[in-house]
Amino acid sequence: MITIGKNRIKNHMTLEYDFSGIRILNSALIPSDWHLSIDLVAIDKKGKSIDDMEFNATLAYQKLFFWLDTNLPDILMVNVSNEDDLYIANLSSNIMLYCPDEPYDDLIAELLHSKLVALADGNILVSELRIKATDMSVTYTFDCQNNEYDLPATTEEYYTEGKARDIDPWWVRNDGFCFEFIRPDEVTVSDEELYKDIVDPMEEFDRLVNEAADKYGNSIREPARIVQVERWRPKKV
Repeated sequence: MITIGKNRIKNHMTLEYDFSGIRILNSALIPSDWHLSIDLVAIDKKGKSIDDMEFNATLAYQKLFFWLDTNLPDILMVNVSNEDDLYIANLSSNIMLYCPDEPYDDLIAELLHSKLVALADGNILVSELRIKATDMSVTYTFDCQNNEYDLPATTEEYYTEGKARDIDPWWVRNDGFCFEFIRPDEVTVSDEELYKDIVDPMEEFDRLVNEAADKYGNSIREPARIVQVERWRPKKV
């Protein structure tokens, strides 16, 4: 049973998600299948009705699922402090999940938990996250209700091969990415010009939600109505 402070939560949602990918360890490409199980609790905010709480929780649930389904299939997990592994990863067109250390599942669980909390933006509580990989014999569980993660606080703390566009690492940003945008040393144009064609995948989610709201009006607020979002992949820049 989930406990928040002194309160025991009797009802919660669990988001289940399966994906395949590759982790790079000491220049070895290790394919695996992962199963994620994430407990989510609707947040009762003061002044909000039950309908508003259910709607916000439903929308947040779909937002988290959209991010997972946009980034994790065929993901390439790499320790960016390992120059050889980062070089191998950069040869691929797969979406990369930047890690500040070796991409074992205990670290992956903490990174994903932090990212999902950022995406939830206070509209749903991300509780226990469990991850099981087919190349490992154990299941890792991570929970951090006080948001005190053992992770680098800035991009420059963990990415030393160049200057990143963002000061905050991807796992604390409320955006659609799981990597950093690095400025090439030889480029002389401004950041605005360099990154002008980058589109945040979550803008597509917001667009689809707004389209559904325009189409269905107030009926979209019914908890049973689910905004159907097709899988979408960001263009590689």
